[in-house]
Amino acid sequence: MAPDEPTGPYLEAIRRAFRFAREQGRGCGPMEFLVGISEGDGPAAAALGGSLRAAAAGAQDRGAMYLHMQAQGAARSLAAARGQPAGPEHLLIALLDQDAPGVAQTLSRAGLDRAAVRRAALAAIGAPADLPAVPLPGLTPAGTMDRPPLPVGELDARAWTVLRWRQDHLPLGQLHRASDLQALTHLERSAAWRLADRLGVDDDQRYSLVHHHGDQANQLAARSRPDLVRPRRAPGRGHRRPRPVFGNVTAGWAAWLSNRRTGLRDRWFRLRTRPHYRGCPQP
Repeated sequence: MAPDEPTGPYLEAIRRAFRFAREQGRGCGPMEFLVGISEGDGPAAAALGGSLRAAAAGAQDRGAMYLHMQAQGAARSLAAARGQPAGPEHLLIALLDQDAPGVAQTLSRAGLDRAAVRRAALAAIGAPADLPAVPLPGLTPAGTMDRPPLPVGELDARAWTVLRWRQDHLPLGQLHRASDLQALTHLERSAAWRLADRLGVDDDQRYSLVHHHGDQANQLAARSRPDLVRPRRAPGRGHRRPRPVFGNVTAGWAAWLSNRRTGLRDRWFRLRTRPHYRGCPQP
């Protein structure tokens, strides 16, 4: 087994965390991982003094996938650096060093001292008690996965000025069918992405700009033409799989043709609406 590959106890701790999150009706984040570790066997569970389920139950924290992924990355890096398979102890140390609010609150409710728990976990992997905090991998960009986008007030002012102008000049009068609404969405998201490229902003800004601008454009278009907004599919109902046609022509051809048609539609809509964007300010 490779040094950075999770062991059985590590994976079992994660599975218990996800089960606990489902029972609580919330996402799985660092606090749920802490519960998953506490309900296992071995030094990490002993350091936590048993199950933390009661201390974590009913918390307002909705869980955050992007935070538990960061903690897992740190845990596996710590294990790899020490030439050990990743175990619950490495994950516990990473969670403590990450110090997410839910983790701190759960430890406090359980009457646990964070420093003492960390020393016990470090001793279990043979690390010195004064080991510096483990480096944490970078977070997924704001506005991706379940990490919220940056607030509008923190967006790049140059970029947001241009995008606000576009929002005020949307070609709403050119929306005649649902496909036009989809084309407008693609057009505005692409415009925000190109603007982020031109200004060289970081990924937090990029994805947040795309998120907020796309959301504003969709809301304005939906208010203008509510009849074009398609109702959301009922949960559990997916797209019907295309049937193979003409012998060797598979469903892949149907997907290719659909993508090709969408691309042509978007280009035609962009050409039709170009006059609406004349005079767009430059950043």
